[in-house]
Amino acid sequence: MRGSHSSVFDSELYSSLFTHPEMKQVWSDENLIRCWLEFEMAVARVQAELDIIPAQAAEEIVATCQSLNVDWPRLAAETRSVGMAIKPLVDQITDVGTPLVKKYLHWGCTTQDLLDSALAMRMKQTLLLLRRQLIELGECLKTMAQEHKATVMVARTNSVDASATTWGLQVSSYLSELTRHIHRLDNLYPTAITGLFGGAVGNLASVGHDGIATRNNLMKLLGLSSPIGMMNASQDNVVQVVQFFALVHGTLCRIANDVETMGRPSFGEVREGEGGGGSSTMPHKTNPRASNMIQTLSRMGWMYASGATNLLDQQDVRAASMRVLNWTLLPESALSLSTSLDRACRLISHLVIDKQRMADNFNISKYFIMSESVSMRLADKIGRDQGYNIMKNLLKEADGTQDLQQLALNNAQIREFLTEEEIITACDPSSYLGCNDELIEETLAFFDATEKNLVG
Repeated sequence: MRGSHSSVFDSELYSSLFTHPEMKQVWSDENLIRCWLEFEMAVARVQAELDIIPAQAAEEIVATCQSLNVDWPRLAAETRSVGMAIKPLVDQITDVGTPLVKKYLHWGCTTQDLLDSALAMRMKQTLLLLRRQLIELGECLKTMAQEHKATVMVARTNSVDASATTWGLQVSSYLSELTRHIHRLDNLYPTAITGLFGGAVGNLASVGHDGIATRNNLMKLLGLSSPIGMMNASQDNVVQVVQFFALVHGTLCRIANDVETMGRPSFGEVREGEGGGGSSTMPHKTNPRASNMIQTLSRMGWMYASGATNLLDQQDVRAASMRVLNWTLLPESALSLSTSLDRACRLISHLVIDKQRMADNFNISKYFIMSESVSMRLADKIGRDQGYNIMKNLLKEADGTQDLQQLALNNAQIREFLTEEEIITACDPSSYLGCNDELIEETLAFFDATEKNLVG
């Protein structure tokens, strides 16, 4: 029935705001079943190569899995009864299979082998997609940082005007974080895609002395990392990935927060340029919807991260109740991050920068935010402490009718040590940017040195 979905991830109204089409396909039921079938075909091939099952059995298992027409209503009904979908799927395969399929399908496997290996397969697809999106966003930030290397603006700390900076340097700080996230992804990738083949209690007893060879060859065929030792009760790899997602959300939320703040009419330095965001009652209003959604998705990501450690609540060889949480935690956390990355890339690509407004905003404080620049000029002549105190007293007595340059030029104590030209230069924001260009360039080099495609 139309309008019957209750989750924002499947809602006809809201799913486009919370899902990325490619990531949604990764975590679809269709792809889940495909991964399970791929596992059953791969394990049969490997076991046939090791003479654990007849080669003919492997061929027939592969043929049956490839031609299987899944009965979805039956699968759903039997899953409700069994609690897991593996046995119901295996039953459907054997029902249409040959005698050899009925005898050798799922040989030496347990439900968890398929669950965890299919999770690793989809984790691999997820991380490769996210990495591609991180690179894409990085390229957008790189372009903007280069374009606005000399776009001077007010730097703010603790929400208060602080000193002078450039929009290019601010953007490069986002890029630096993003590049570190790419490196984090590369480091966790090998363990994140670790599959499982251990049999009923993880000791490979069901396949005997060929157990390790079966496991290793199977993981190689599936393109996964082989586990080391017994990992049936271990979910640390999954938790690490969800916690990593939370770090990326932190960077995206920071970008969104800055765009939202700088886009307020009182600042007017940037503006979302995608369109939309209109108010239902105020014709003049355009809301920062991209920023708002990135902020929302970040909060969702942090909730998933805080809940992910529940997966570690295990005992004995394994426990089902906690690991079932990854059926919702991982898909939803992956969708939230992928959607946020897509939204952030569009936000940056369409962002409208008002250079003149950035320059004009120095007038809000009468250029008082250049006080450090002047005090450091004085410090060169009379020491930092004395120079600081002169400026502090000067600004304390200001009545708001003059800007910093006028105050300094009219102050006898300052004129004793600084020339008119020195004062004018010190009050010019473009003269107090320090190592702006070098900092931007080293950040761009850091990103450029990052492999654009995942190796290994």
